[in-house]
Amino acid sequence: MNRVAIYLLALGAFVVGTAEFIVSGVLEIISRDLNVSISLAGQLVTVYALSHAFGALVLVMLTAQFDRKKVLLYSMLVFIFGNIIAFFSFNFSMLMLSRIVLAMSGGLFFVVAISYAAQLALPAKRGGAIATVITGFTISLALGVPIGTLIAAYLDWRYIYLIIAAVTLINLILLNKFISELKGKKQISLKQQLLLMKDKKIISGLLMTIFWMLGYTMVFAYSAPLLSNLAGLSIEMISTALLVLGLSAFVGSRIGGYAVDKWGPVRTISISLIIHSTALFVITITATSTLGAFLTIMVWGVAAWTTTPANQYYLISLKPQSSDIVISFNTTLMNIGMTLGAALGGVVIQYSSVQNLGWIGGTFILLALVCSTFSFVSSKQSL
Repeated sequence: MNRVAIYLLALGAFVVGTAEFIVSGVLEIISRDLNVSISLAGQLVTVYALSHAFGALVLVMLTAQFDRKKVLLYSMLVFIFGNIIAFFSFNFSMLMLSRIVLAMSGGLFFVVAISYAAQLALPAKRGGAIATVITGFTISLALGVPIGTLIAAYLDWRYIYLIIAAVTLINLILLNKFISELKGKKQISLKQQLLLMKDKKIISGLLMTIFWMLGYTMVFAYSAPLLSNLAGLSIEMISTALLVLGLSAFVGSRIGGYAVDKWGPVRTISISLIIHSTALFVITITATSTLGAFLTIMVWGVAAWTTTPANQYYLISLKPQSSDIVISFNTTLMNIGMTLGAALGGVVIQYSSVQNLGWIGGTFILLALVCSTFSFVSSKQSL
């Protein structure tokens, strides 16, 4: 297994994740600087999610037959360009344009990077290789966003994007040196690609992704008011709790990679979803104390992100000859799940109570478990 290449792919996932999530940390600063409302500035998150979904689906389809190394490097080049646009964004429209460019190129890179990592590794190590790339993405939550927010406290927030561009350029040069060429797959027509979605085991596996991400995001997006209301945590303590969640996500993604190579994706996905749903069901009880809140967040973060590499591995195993397409659908639906989770969570808070987020989110995770179980059973029946 080419470890250096896989670690470089993980670094690429890290910068993509940092570019996506950093807006949440500097939203108020951007709002003041560009003279727009917080709600309008928040649309930078929504537009990114939708554009990322487009890049992960349509662009992957359009580039399926091209050499994967060239697609990977050109996507990084466009990503650097997007960061430069963000650096020179002196009005909201220009910043919004940069988000679209960053999301589409980042979405394409992420899908190709996961597929690349899987093919660079030996069959027995593919789960770990996929987990390594996903770990790079989760580390952006734990380290990239806090560091970027800290930089914004001392420098103009635009310099964050200049730094991301510089790191990406170095990574691009190293990837060009260390990864081998990988031929694109035979071009599949749009009709044939959509026919993949007629497979009930793939459909149910992708439905699992939507419900899993919806349940997770519903609570994650509103974790600050949830912890403030239930545990009475200060802003500093909430920031620490989110750091703990990010570190737990890192641990979870590593456990997921190890577990899928050791015990397979079926057991890993099932157990992680059961623990995930349990954590969300009890969080409104345990989060009434600081210690209870932190312990539950740790379990939640580990369980939630253990699912990710196992799910990616499972979906690839269903259609290995169309791995890029399947992963692109999965990445797209992850972003749709995030968008729906944030929107539905807002509705819950507006019309009921923030305390209801836990059990509603946990219910969606159980629906994800039902979908995954159906997919596993269908997969066995087709053998």
